[in-house]
Amino acid sequence: ESLIMRAHRLVAQRDARRALEAARRSGRKVSEAEVLASLRNWAFAKNASRQNVLPEGKEWVWSDNMGLTRDRTGDIHVTASSHTYPEVVQLLNQYLIDRLPPDARSFKWTSLNVNCNYAAKLHRDAQNFGPSFIKAFGDFKGGELNYWPEDDRTVDKLENFRKEDKISLDLKNGLALFNGNSGHSVEPFEGERFSVVYFTAGCYDKATAAAKDGCRAL
Repeated sequence: ESLIMRAHRLVAQRDARRALEAARRSGRKVSEAEVLASLRNWAFAKNASRQNVLPEGKEWVWSDNMGLTRDRTGDIHVTASSHTYPEVVQLLNQYLIDRLPPDARSFKWTSLNVNCNYAAKLHRDAQNFGPSFIKAFGDFKGGELNYWPEDDRTVDKLENFRKEDKISLDLKNGLALFNGNSGHSVEPFEGERFSVVYFTAGCYDKATAAAKDGCRAL
C-alpha cells in the first residue's frame, strides 16, 4: 500500500464512518449514495491474480478482497485492508443487511470482492460456498450480469455456452442472488461502475477461531 493509496483509503474510511454514524442516529438505512462516495474515494489495488476474469488484452484489474481470504501460501485470514479500514467493510456489509429480502434473511457471508471499472469475462468462481449476492454502483449504462443459472459444469469449455440459456440481471437498480460457481460475465458498459460481491469463502470451515472472530467483527 503506497502513501497515496493510504491517503485515499483514509478518506473512504472517514466517509464510511460518518455514513454509519448518521444512519444509526436517525435509524435509517445506509444509502446508495453513501456507499458510492466511499467507493469513489477507495484506492483500488492492481490485481493480476484474477486470471479467470481478466478482459481480453488486460493484465490486471482494479479489484480488492475484503473479509476472509486464503492467500497463495494457504494461510486463511482476514485481509489487512479489512483490519486497517474496518468501517469501509462495515458500510458495505450494512448496505446488504438493510436490504436482504425477507426470504433471504438467513443469508450469511464471510468475504467481499469489490471491483472498479472492468467488465469481467465469462468465468466460473472456484472457491465459493453457496450463493452470492451482488450489487453494482455508479453512473453507467450497460454492465448487466450475464448468468447461466442451469450451468452444472457438464460443459467444459465456457465458449460453448448457449446464449439462449443465459439470463440478464440489472445490478444497477437492485440486488441479485446468484451461484458464482456457475458461468457468469459482465456486459460492456459506459461510465463509472463499481460492483460488490458478497460470498462465503469455501475455506471458512478451516479458518482459525481468531480469523472467524475477526470476520464476525466486520
